[in-house]
Amino acid sequence: MKKSIIFLAIAALCLGACQKEAKPLDIKATSDVHDVFDNYLFNWVEGSGLVNVLQDNEYYESLRAWKDAAYDEKGLATRSISYMFFADFGTLRFRFADLPDSLDIINLWGGMPKKGTIDYVEMQACREIKGMRVVGCRITQILATNGNWAFEAEIPSFMDAYYKYIDEHPDLDEQTLENNARAAGCNALKQDMSRNASAANGQFPEWCVYAAKPLLDEVFEGGIDGYDLDLESNNDPLSGTALRTFVQYLSQFLGPKSENPETLLIFDNPGSYSSWAWGAQYCNFFVSQKYSTNGGASATRASDYPSNLNPASGWVPCQIIPCENVGDTFSQGCNNLEQFANYVHTTTGQRYGHKGGMGSFHGQRDFLMPDDPTNKAEAGKKIPYQHHRYGINAMAKHNYWKPQQ
Repeated sequence: MKKSIIFLAIAALCLGACQKEAKPLDIKATSDVHDVFDNYLFNWVEGSGLVNVLQDNEYYESLRAWKDAAYDEKGLATRSISYMFFADFGTLRFRFADLPDSLDIINLWGGMPKKGTIDYVEMQACREIKGMRVVGCRITQILATNGNWAFEAEIPSFMDAYYKYIDEHPDLDEQTLENNARAAGCNALKQDMSRNASAANGQFPEWCVYAAKPLLDEVFEGGIDGYDLDLESNNDPLSGTALRTFVQYLSQFLGPKSENPETLLIFDNPGSYSSWAWGAQYCNFFVSQKYSTNGGASATRASDYPSNLNPASGWVPCQIIPCENVGDTFSQGCNNLEQFANYVHTTTGQRYGHKGGMGSFHGQRDFLMPDDPTNKAEAGKKIPYQHHRYGINAMAKHNYWKPQQ
C-alpha cells in the first residue's frame, strides 16, 4: 500500500501530505547505507505493503533539517517530539522502513540489529536519510537474578568472585556451579558498589567504568545516537548514590553535558519525574510510563509536567514525554497516544514550556490494520501507524517554541 508521507514544513510548522513520484536518491553517501537502502526499496517495495514511498533528495534534505532544528544549544527540544519503543523487527511484519518519516526518536527496545542484516541497513537509513535518532535501551539492573549485565561487562569484582567460586567447587554439576558462581559474583559486586558508590578524587569507581562500556560500545561502535536508561529496580544496588555516579559517568560521553552533545541521554520510568530531579541536568528527556493496570494510559493534565522553566534548576516541560502502552492496547485502540499529542501545556509558547511530546511502548503495533490475520487491530482504523501520524500532525500545530528573531 502506498500512503502519503507525513512531512512537517520547517517554516510553517504545519503538516502536509507528500505523494511524489519515486525518484532515485542523489544524496552524497556517508556510508554504503544509502545505496543499499535505495536498491532495497526499489527492488522490494512494489506489492510489499510498505507504507512509505521513496522520495526525492529535496524532500529528505528538508526532513533532516527539520529534525536537526528540534534541539537547541542545550540539547533540549524546541518542539514536541515523537518517541517510539520499537521491537519485533526480526520479521517482515514490522520494518524500520515502514516507520512514519516524521518520527523523531526510535528506542531499540527489541535490541540492536546485527550489522549486515536488512534491519541494520534500514535502521541506519532512518538515521542518515530521514534524520531519526536511534537510542539503545536497558533496564538499569547491574544485578539481575543471574548477573547477566555484570557478566557481559566483565566487572572485575564480579568476575573475581565468579571464578573463585568455580575453582573452589569442582565437584558440582555444571548448571548448579554456574548459578552459584553468578550468585557469588553478584554478592561481591554488591559489596563493591556499596563501598565505592561515588567518584573519588576525580576518579570513577572501577565497576562504573566497566558497567558503562557495553552501553557506550552500542552507541559508538553500533552507530546509534544515545541511550535510554529504564530506571526500574529489581532489588539491585544500582540505585541511590551508585546510580547517580553511573549517570554522571555516562554524561561525559552522552547527552547535553557531554563531549558529544548531539547524542541523547534519556530516563524512562513509571514513577514521577520529580523523584529523579537530579537527572534533569544530564538528560534530554524523561519518558513517563503512563500506563494503567489494564494497559491503557492515564489522562494527561498540567500536573504531569513541571512548572519550572529554568533547565538549570530541574526538569522543564519540554523534557517530559508521556508514554502510552501500545503493546497491550493495539487491539482496543491507542487513542491515549493522540490525547498526549493533542494536549497543550499551559506554558506552551514560552521557552522550554511545551510538553516533550508523545511516546509509545511497542509502538510498532500501531502499524497493524484490522485485516491483520494474527493480531487484529481496532475496528475502523484507516492507515498503518494511524495514531502516530495523527499525533505528529496534532503536535505540529501548537507544541513548539519559536526563537525570537
